[in-house]
Amino acid sequence: MLDKPNYNGLDWLKFIAALLVVANHTGPLLSYSPYANFLLSGILTRVAVPIFFMTSGFFYFRKLNGDQAGDLRAMKDYLKKIGKLYVIAIVLYIPLNVYTGYFKNDFTAYSIFKDLLFDGTFYHLWYLPALMIGIVLTTVLYKKMQLKAMLAVAALLYFIGLLGDSYYGFIKPYHGISEAYDGMFAIFDFTRNGIFYAPVYLAMGAWAAKGRQAQRSPLSNAGLFAVSLGLMFAEGILLHSAEIPRHDSMYIFALPATYFLFQWAQQWKGKSGKGFREWRVWIYILHPIAIVLVRGGAEAAKLESWFIENTLLHFVAVCLLSIVMSAAAVWVSVISSKFRP
Repeated sequence: MLDKPNYNGLDWLKFIAALLVVANHTGPLLSYSPYANFLLSGILTRVAVPIFFMTSGFFYFRKLNGDQAGDLRAMKDYLKKIGKLYVIAIVLYIPLNVYTGYFKNDFTAYSIFKDLLFDGTFYHLWYLPALMIGIVLTTVLYKKMQLKAMLAVAALLYFIGLLGDSYYGFIKPYHGISEAYDGMFAIFDFTRNGIFYAPVYLAMGAWAAKGRQAQRSPLSNAGLFAVSLGLMFAEGILLHSAEIPRHDSMYIFALPATYFLFQWAQQWKGKSGKGFREWRVWIYILHPIAIVLVRGGAEAAKLESWFIENTLLHFVAVCLLSIVMSAAAVWVSVISSKFRP
């Protein structure tokens, strides 16, 4: 069992991960070097969402104690919490959906079903249904098998997802396999979803919560993370140079990089709190709105060269506005909770 200060390290890790997600969606280095931006946005930032999943799995599976009724209640409560957040996020993005023509361009009952269940109604909201689906899958696996078997099944699902993502080029020449994946892509746009992507990181979180972990020094965990990250960079560079990926969300070496970063973060020292802990959730949810506001404000003030064309300043401005908006959202949530019956 971990003591309280270690949770603070994970809070800071998730805050950093939230900023990496912003970087992925803004391209901070694009105006300086497209290749450097690819290394940042196309590879480094790909540990951010796995960190979210692994930490979520860690805290969720700590609540399960083997009591069937209690564990079922814990799962229902968790799904209710994430589902409520998803509904709020969907409503928040309806104005942008209208602006971008979401309800006009091929909008059907089937398309909204796909988006609600897999792809998200806005480009970043896929994470929330993926988390809910992944929680259900991993909970079932956890109840049916040992932790090692659970990890193996989740890893197999991840491997299937890899072939539809960063490793798609390897199966493309084989028409039978590629047609099977094309059939899946009629159901969802990407394999980075709650079926193929989320389970392995949630299972890793379960392993960290329930399994026996090797005790390493902070330096050892930092070193193992650095090695894994270096291999992940090599993997991404080689795949992209060969034009293999269909998408670039899923890498093999993201698995050890995420695991050792998580282990290292548990050893970080620092202060945290409930408000700060909730910021990173709202940074993730609100940052696309911040992107639109920064761009609109820059255009209105005739400062496009500073806050749009200069992608690094654009990134910094979006991060700062996202943090301010997130703090405001947490404050509103706290105030409104006082008026609930």
